[in-house]
Amino acid sequence: MAAFLILWAGDHGSLQAEEYSAYSDPKKPAISVILSEKQNVDELEARFGLSERQVDEVLAATRRENRALAKEFAESERVLAANKDLPREKIKKKIAASDYDERVAAAVSRTKGKIEAIVDGDQSASLEGWVDNQWEQEVRAASTEDPATESAGTYTASAYYENGLRCYVFATQYYGNTRREVALPHQKLKFGLQPRIHIRRGSGGPTEKPRVQETGPWNIHDNYWARWKNRTRFKRAGRCNPEAQEAYYHNFHRGRDEFGREVLNPAGIDVTPAVARGMNLKRYQNAWVYVRFPWVHR
Repeated sequence: MAAFLILWAGDHGSLQAEEYSAYSDPKKPAISVILSEKQNVDELEARFGLSERQVDEVLAATRRENRALAKEFAESERVLAANKDLPREKIKKKIAASDYDERVAAAVSRTKGKIEAIVDGDQSASLEGWVDNQWEQEVRAASTEDPATESAGTYTASAYYENGLRCYVFATQYYGNTRREVALPHQKLKFGLQPRIHIRRGSGGPTEKPRVQETGPWNIHDNYWARWKNRTRFKRAGRCNPEAQEAYYHNFHRGRDEFGREVLNPAGIDVTPAVARGMNLKRYQNAWVYVRFPWVHR
């Protein structure tokens, strides 16, 4: 599996408050996912009267969080690789026994502290309210009308074209075996034909056409682009809905991937830094993207 540059999310059930707060969840990097979209960055700037320099500092803090959590996630990947022959339940116990959760919570706390200082500590309560409001909007947007059929939400839109199926998913970055490649969460692609996909940012920009040469993010049996009857696992998630996306927003599969790890971002594809640069993304910058699967048809 790829060594992913991704975020981690918390278990909603671990918070005892009557109403869930993504901002208060110690293991939920909600701010980083929310600020992956420019309109949210612009709204944060206007809402808190930030200067351009302050906005840059906020975004730099989210990328530092991505980098720190990438290191922790890579360690969990090594645990999986070293114990791949064990039963799945024993692998889950080894993941649970690590200090991963504590380090994730520390990284998320550092990011919130930095951003609270930038927006002025007196507005921390307002910042929490703004983040939770944005989170609720994203959850609603990521909802589907019918989890057994084609998705209809803003973040899960899919469409059929002459050149295949197109899905709207969250992209993260990883260092691959080659300079220009992507990872999709089903191992049959890595060990099969390694087809090309077409990918561009949801906000527009150039299209990249790299090959699938790695497995990930999160799962290795989640061909979310397939029709319901052909999907290997997580059929209830809905077409064009990665399991990680449903786990992150709706606590699907108890908020965990197939290895028992808490899913900490909604990623459905990983791209190498070179592919990310081709889409005008910075290092450690994640984004919503359109992915076209030329080999997939109705």
